[in-house]
Amino acid sequence: TYTLADRGLNTTIDVRDLNTGAASRHGISSQSRREWRRRRIIDERSKTRKSRERNLVKANQFIRDRSQLPVAMQEEVARLYRRLSDKGYVTGRSIAGVAAACTYLVAREENVPRQIPDIAEQFSIEEKELSRLIRQVSRMLNMHSISSPDQYIDPFMSKLELAPSMRSQVQHLWSVIKPHEDVWQGKKPMGVAAALIYKACNESGSPRTQSEICSIANVSEVTLRGLLRLIEGLMTKLGEASQQ
Repeated sequence: TYTLADRGLNTTIDVRDLNTGAASRHGISSQSRREWRRRRIIDERSKTRKSRERNLVKANQFIRDRSQLPVAMQEEVARLYRRLSDKGYVTGRSIAGVAAACTYLVAREENVPRQIPDIAEQFSIEEKELSRLIRQVSRMLNMHSISSPDQYIDPFMSKLELAPSMRSQVQHLWSVIKPHEDVWQGKKPMGVAAALIYKACNESGSPRTQSEICSIANVSEVTLRGLLRLIEGLMTKLGEASQQ
């Protein structure tokens, strides 16, 4: 397993086997128990003696405790971190930051998009620092896939507590603009999703404020209004074309 620094290849002396009850069941005397405790300390120190191994132990702990991903995806995060460590990228950088960047990229690759502010909070690092690390790691590992706005529709709707019936309206708007990549490609996918949801809410008679939606999507109101103008401009153009 990549979530252990030694990949689980070494023997581990479990402290639980050395407590009084377990030791008695195994027929281990008090003197032997003290000896095994000493060996366990030596064993643990030997595993974390090298700086790189200590870093891997710490990174794997971050991934297990803070990524909030399924075990299989944690394995992939740990594998990416180890690749970066092998390349020397981690040296001089925040262990938590690099682990967070790997977490973000794996989630994106597996179509389980996580927002940068959420991951930054989980790993206790600055959003700007995380964004910078994500860009660097993406280039180094050739992971340049682009998130699609529709990946954020369900999470945002859930946070806004919108009715499930609203989803079809949002998806309809997305299906209209999706072929016109010049409108949304290169824009923040969270912003595009927010604009689609805002427009659908207003058209359905269940309006939400711009500030409310921007807070959920982590985009500015200026960005939201700019995207709305692009989307509405496209809708107007398509409407005029259909009438000709």
